[in-house]
Amino acid sequence: MEQRTSRLRVVFLATSVLLTGTTAITACSGKTAPSSDASATDAGSSGTVTVGCPTTPPWTRTTANGAKNPCTKEGQVCEYGSDFEPSCNTIVQCSSGEWGIPLFGAGGGKACGSPAPKPTENPADCPATRASLTEGAACNGSSTCAYDGAVCTCGTFCPQYPVSRPTCDADAGITENCCDRSKPPTWSCFEGAPDCTSPRPRVGDPCKDGDECGLAPPGECGQRKLQCKAGTWQLYEPQCPISTARAKTDIAYVGPGEAARVRDELLRVRLATYRYKAGDPSPHLGFVIEDMPAGSPAVLASRDRVDLYGYVSMAVATIQEQQKQIDRLDAELARMKRECR
Repeated sequence: MEQRTSRLRVVFLATSVLLTGTTAITACSGKTAPSSDASATDAGSSGTVTVGCPTTPPWTRTTANGAKNPCTKEGQVCEYGSDFEPSCNTIVQCSSGEWGIPLFGAGGGKACGSPAPKPTENPADCPATRASLTEGAACNGSSTCAYDGAVCTCGTFCPQYPVSRPTCDADAGITENCCDRSKPPTWSCFEGAPDCTSPRPRVGDPCKDGDECGLAPPGECGQRKLQCKAGTWQLYEPQCPISTARAKTDIAYVGPGEAARVRDELLRVRLATYRYKAGDPSPHLGFVIEDMPAGSPAVLASRDRVDLYGYVSMAVATIQEQQKQIDRLDAELARMKRECR
């Protein structure tokens, strides 16, 4: 059976942070090789500084005139801190000859200070290994079984991402797919990369392309993990926005005037093709943050990263506004046809 993650992944929202480094890491062992860079710090045993980086975070030092700290290795990424969760550490990147602001701060909503995840003991009815479990096969009970790089559950799987199934309503005849509770339970699995060991690879260190390890268990939206792309470890964040009202406050629905303003802003976006200075050398299509107006929903408040959820929501508002215009034109066309008859 096709892996659940491959069926549910939305390519448009897939994203990763472009990161580079100067020391080889093999697979997910966390072992580092000595670096010849004069500024390198041998932190392979403690895992506190990416090898090849300044010994202290560059964002804490300023030049004599207060300007940003200069750097010479374009695209160099440095991670500072010993937390297993990358967003709990300080990660900076050399861009255009200057150290940029940290990519993360205060965990980004993740729990900090926790040790590396440890395998939990599976319920007694779980197969001993992932290889001995067949996805889609009938099972008994409702157990969730965790394996290295996979999570399998016995039950009736009901997809919620990217488009959730309709709520069961027998009177309306909605009883298909996951709504049909009369079907026997089966195994459903989310596949991913094997768990990262501790100490884990450092974000920005060189590695072997194709290697990856998981920072969290795989799920319906994908898996938080470290990937080796273009010779460096990169952090991959699955894009699965939290849309439930239970996680939000100050909810205010967009009115007609605001929706029209959002549509106008989206229509003015200047699309461009470009290549990143570091990392993936292939051409990309998108917009440049400096071209976007202040306060744009498509840009984070720090003005250093794109808010993909906001950008997509702008597209939704534009589609809704254009549909209203289409409906008005259809009504006008129908009226004119009636008059002609």
